[in-house]
Amino acid sequence: MPIRELHHPDWVRRLNYFGPVAGGAHRVVPLDPDELLETARAATGLDDLGEADWPGWEETYRRFVASADAEADLHLLGRVVTRAELLRILQTWLRLQDAWARQPEIRAAPVEAPVFVVGPPRTGTSILLELLALDPGLRAPLAWEALHPLPRPDVPIERRVLAECEQEFWADIHPEFMTMHELASDLPCECVHFLAYDFAGPYWGMLYDTPSFTGWQLENLDALGRVYRLHRAMLQTFQHGDPPRRWLLKSPAHVSTLPQLFAEYPDALVVHTHRDPARFVASLVSILSTLRFMRSDSVDVAALGTTMLATYQMFLESAIDQRVGGVVPDNRIADSHFLDLMRDPVGTVRSIYDRFGLPWPSGHDAAIRGYLEAKPKGKFGEHRYTFEEFGLDEDAVRAAFERYRTHYGIEEERDG
Repeated sequence: MPIRELHHPDWVRRLNYFGPVAGGAHRVVPLDPDELLETARAATGLDDLGEADWPGWEETYRRFVASADAEADLHLLGRVVTRAELLRILQTWLRLQDAWARQPEIRAAPVEAPVFVVGPPRTGTSILLELLALDPGLRAPLAWEALHPLPRPDVPIERRVLAECEQEFWADIHPEFMTMHELASDLPCECVHFLAYDFAGPYWGMLYDTPSFTGWQLENLDALGRVYRLHRAMLQTFQHGDPPRRWLLKSPAHVSTLPQLFAEYPDALVVHTHRDPARFVASLVSILSTLRFMRSDSVDVAALGTTMLATYQMFLESAIDQRVGGVVPDNRIADSHFLDLMRDPVGTVRSIYDRFGLPWPSGHDAAIRGYLEAKPKGKFGEHRYTFEEFGLDEDAVRAAFERYRTHYGIEEERDG
């Protein structure tokens, strides 16, 4: 089977032709870090980037934008989306610095024993997050507040509606995406969306092929401490003015940074999800290639397949070493298997509560069953893909993850 080809809807294809017509998309939509900062400062009337409290933030920003501009080969729509998103991020960052300076009580508030769902993409992290979020004692960040964490008196549109342009709009650019991952402004969201305010966070590498920036990040891993300080600051911002509740959070990216997570939150409770790697690797490559194709026509899906296989093999084996070696507190981590969750959702969720000694909410059994009945699998269509489309071999994938599969006793999932 040939390597998968990606295709745009007609409106995207036609819009992107305006780039070559104008002599290059970069001539229509420039991405200059100085001009973007100047525009954000003019829009907000604010100047302080908080470098005293967030050292290295500005350098990271500049390096990412330069790399994206020079290396990501963005088409016209990709540049429009990127520029708009960068301006939102910069303006919000300036507003956050102002709010935190004027209201120091925001960042003085406690964040106690948050619950994190971590694990490779496509291992049930999203549905598990949604089921846990049915607990009225848990509080998950919603997509609209992650994108717009502060009130916007300058814009007479509610923040939930504003968030649609970066949530639901992704599906307009590539309709198949909703079969892969549901996006909606009022759903619980991944931490990557509010960690985007630091360019050392996982969001930007997910969407852009920026090799020089990625290489620089690997040489500057100390920035991850700053990213997790931001994580706490964002939770403190979201909860300001509300009655306290235990935070519920989720991101596949956390599985690669467990030491930094526990350094910031020593009292955290972590649910580590697992699944047959032959079921998550190809699906992950399908999603990432689609996300990048929304911004660039230069997506090498075969290279992405090889990269993701090696990357997640390293992440998952490192997590084993960290737990076995005591680098992270194994007694604060619960393992949850995808097939167990599919076979017995209530029992699987209850086992997590039992592991952590959390009280089981009244009526939680019925709430979980009712939620799942209202959200059948394949609600937006079936996500179709094959290993061969991404230059992968099913048996080779399982072999690469042999240590991971054996360590956790992961059951194989075979078609038929």
